[in-house]
Amino acid sequence: MLILLIGVIFGLAIGYFATQNTTPVTIHVAQYAFEGPLYLVIVGSLFLGLFMAWILYFARSVSSTLAMRGKDHALKRARQAVADLELRVRELQAENTHLKTDRSYSFESPNRTRDIAQPS
Repeated sequence: MLILLIGVIFGLAIGYFATQNTTPVTIHVAQYAFEGPLYLVIVGSLFLGLFMAWILYFARSVSSTLAMRGKDHALKRARQAVADLELRVRELQAENTHLKTDRSYSFESPNRTRDIAQPS
């Protein structure tokens, strides 16, 4: 409802402005000449500026969306790498524990002490 009210007020302002500025104007663009009332030149310039601003906003929005998508993808890959590394750490810790228990048995064997005591 608020947008409708603002649109009506904006339309009334343009209508009042148009009735006050009916002087014919000629616009030259390169080799072309356009003739029309002054209010069309002003309102046309306003709408052309708004359209160009919208195009720039849209381009920036698309660029931001693509950048965020790339960052989300990189974050997902980083999280997967962290998960893989945590799994590898757990595997290595288990292997380390296994090796420590195997090594403690080998140090207690009588053959190991005999090999150390004999001179080479």
